[in-house]
Amino acid sequence: MKSLFETTLLHLKLDKKDVKFIGEGFGSLVLEDQYGIIIRVAKNLDTAKQYVKEYNILPQLQAKLFPINIPIPKWYHYDTEKVPYGIIAYEKLAGPTLIPKVISEENKKRIAKQLAAFIALIHQTPTDHFKDYCPQEENDRNQLTNLRENTYDALSTNLLKKEMLMMNDWWEDMLQDQTFYSHKSVLCHGDLWYENILVNHQQTDITGIIDFSEVKIGDPAIDLVPHHYIGEDFYSYVLNEYRTAFPNDPTIDERVKKHRCLRELNGLAYAIKHNVDVEIQDSIAKIRDVILGTQKKEFK
Repeated sequence: MKSLFETTLLHLKLDKKDVKFIGEGFGSLVLEDQYGIIIRVAKNLDTAKQYVKEYNILPQLQAKLFPINIPIPKWYHYDTEKVPYGIIAYEKLAGPTLIPKVISEENKKRIAKQLAAFIALIHQTPTDHFKDYCPQEENDRNQLTNLRENTYDALSTNLLKKEMLMMNDWWEDMLQDQTFYSHKSVLCHGDLWYENILVNHQQTDITGIIDFSEVKIGDPAIDLVPHHYIGEDFYSYVLNEYRTAFPNDPTIDERVKKHRCLRELNGLAYAIKHNVDVEIQDSIAKIRDVILGTQKKEFK
């Protein structure tokens, strides 16, 4: 059976020597052709549907997010019947991805300020023109109850008994927290992971933001979550800058902390749905670390 990479080359009539493999994530295989065109290939139907969303949304967002560059799709392919289910292509944006380990303290503050300004821009964008393509995701108890049920078996199989009791306590607190379910909905990038942030070679300025596959209308706290992974100091810089644009959201920090936990649980649900064992184990490790704080502890 041909691999997804080989099937894609046949579909696009490309020679292997003319294509560079860039990498892959949960949902996409990423390639670059000899003309500097980035080609993302969906590994499943869910991701293929996201490409259709990006194709329709990104051209409308371009002017609103200036001066930060975003990818503008040149074409896309979508077919629910055969692999590859979806492909999207756009010209490569300039700049390497952000590398947290090499940013100086001074540059952290500079980049955090630019990033907060970008987040403010997208959150201030009117949502009316995007409702036909963007999912609207409220912080909803029923959806979270489903997430709890969908991840229960995997967690109970992999966690220690004491950890599972802690997990159940966390869920009870989560579902009862009234403040989490009250927020203004905005247009969100949805996955502002540092690998989706492009900078100049000096790592002093943001040049572009990529991968809008998770764009949605929802809680603005979602776009602040990934900055914890660069460091708590960086997150604090972004949060403080963001609050100058949105001073009337007093619970955003608490919602960010909860969404950080939910990010790992949703990652587990995705891995379960697509039956990727290595991703299931990776998600379990992250849940132990982020939610339970037991990754480096031993239970007797």
